[in-house]
Amino acid sequence: MPFFRAGPQLIYYAHVPKCGGSTVADYVSTRFGGLAFSDSRFYMIDEKERWSKTSPQHINLPALDRLFPEHFFDHSFAIVRHPVARVVSAFHFQMEVEHKIAPGTSFGAWLDTLTDLPPYSYDNHLRPMDEIVPPEAEIFYLEHGLDALIPWFDRVTGEKSGPRLLAHVNKRGDHGRVSSAKVQPTQAEIRLITELFHIDFDRFGYDPGHPKPLAAPPVLSPEDIADRERALADASRPGNRLMDNWRQTRRKIGNRLLRDAESRGK
Repeated sequence: MPFFRAGPQLIYYAHVPKCGGSTVADYVSTRFGGLAFSDSRFYMIDEKERWSKTSPQHINLPALDRLFPEHFFDHSFAIVRHPVARVVSAFHFQMEVEHKIAPGTSFGAWLDTLTDLPPYSYDNHLRPMDEIVPPEAEIFYLEHGLDALIPWFDRVTGEKSGPRLLAHVNKRGDHGRVSSAKVQPTQAEIRLITELFHIDFDRFGYDPGHPKPLAAPPVLSPEDIADRERALADASRPGNRLMDNWRQTRRKIGNRLLRDAESRGK
């Protein structure tokens, strides 16, 4: 549950795992400064020394309500994602990055274990979105892209500043080798995901058989579109592409070093 200060306002980002969190955090850090209540090195700490069962950025609503008084934040927002796509993404992440799933385990066999999953498992990566996102939060859909976040920040802060483009970071493969082709769930597996996450399908308006949300995509103003196009053109210039590639390479190396350090600490 990272939160950050934007001028005099305190904004809460209800971080649903596997919903573009690294991209959002990267943009927010660039535009507004550091994030609070976020610990990227949480799992490098010995389990006996951890103060909570999950990393703070993956807090669920009951814990949030105990720790922060009502109306503590001025604004809140969340990114949500089709539950089927989110579960598939979580499977690959736990298999290829966290190594919490035994090699060779099929998606279907792993999915069966979710029917009796202990609380806080997988750092809340499989926690229903409904148990993370406050009822008053502004909702953005990953399937619509994240461009609408920028004008929303402009409106709630009352100023137009910072980058006009969110760069996609933490793509599959950034942390290491991709071990297999992306899972394509069977109809039986989709039915099971629908049963397990029925509250997310209902609350956020998703159809199990359709990849897009039922909600209409946000409409960007002509000015917002022009800003985005200028930012895209600027990002495509050779010098900027080289700098972006260097930043991504540095981030990948950093991720690997963190993972290696975490493995040595276990």
